[in-house]
Amino acid sequence: MEAPSLQNESASRAEGSLPRLVIADGLDVPQSVASRAALGTATGAFRLDAGEGTLELRPPGEHDRPGVRPVFPPDRGGPGPNPLVRAFGPRIRTIHDLTAGFGSDAYRLARAGYEVDACERDPVVFALVDSAWRAAEGVPAEIGQRLTFREAEARDVVAQIEAVDHGVYIDPMYPPPKRASAKPRRELQVLRAWLAPDTDTRSIVEAARERAARVVVKRPHHADPLVPRPSHTIESKLVRFDVYVNPARLSEAET
Repeated sequence: MEAPSLQNESASRAEGSLPRLVIADGLDVPQSVASRAALGTATGAFRLDAGEGTLELRPPGEHDRPGVRPVFPPDRGGPGPNPLVRAFGPRIRTIHDLTAGFGSDAYRLARAGYEVDACERDPVVFALVDSAWRAAEGVPAEIGQRLTFREAEARDVVAQIEAVDHGVYIDPMYPPPKRASAKPRRELQVLRAWLAPDTDTRSIVEAARERAARVVVKRPHHADPLVPRPSHTIESKLVRFDVYVNPARLSEAET
């Protein structure tokens, strides 16, 4: 059973507060992570700990359960047809994933042959994915060479895009469904409770449309496009991908 405290934690984020973080004793973390931590222990705090050789995040009320952490490779799927890969197409060579999260989509894109710059702005989530990526076993060398994780602000990354064969991928937190539906995986529930609500994603998409040849935004079927009038949409059973094409940049890529 999922802890009800996750829902309460999400509600507190909507009011503008940030969840507290306790770092396990003896855990060596970057300063950006340490600055997010509460001193000592606190009731209702998230806990950053070490488990199975990598960092893991335990939500309030679940400190007796294993924490959540990224896993690489993220699944057993192969390089076959994938709606996300179709959304970017063959003319894009490098993809900037601006919402890397636990890195599963970034990994799938690298597996499909793209160079992937996976960016995460939350320092704790980045610490989790960086720890898991460094400890990963069974990742083919060619994928490891194509995929890079870094802590970065999405807006800064967009401002630095110059090459004409670059694309941008954004997977923002989903809005609540219009009617009752199955709960998402535990990892997604924990991330939703931890992360601050997206307040600037639409403006980032609009800026990316000016700089990149193609912008792909992942959305649930029940939600409106983040930015109106996508060029086209590719749907799968669970989600859809809204695609925004910059014809001028694509034309430059062909010359």
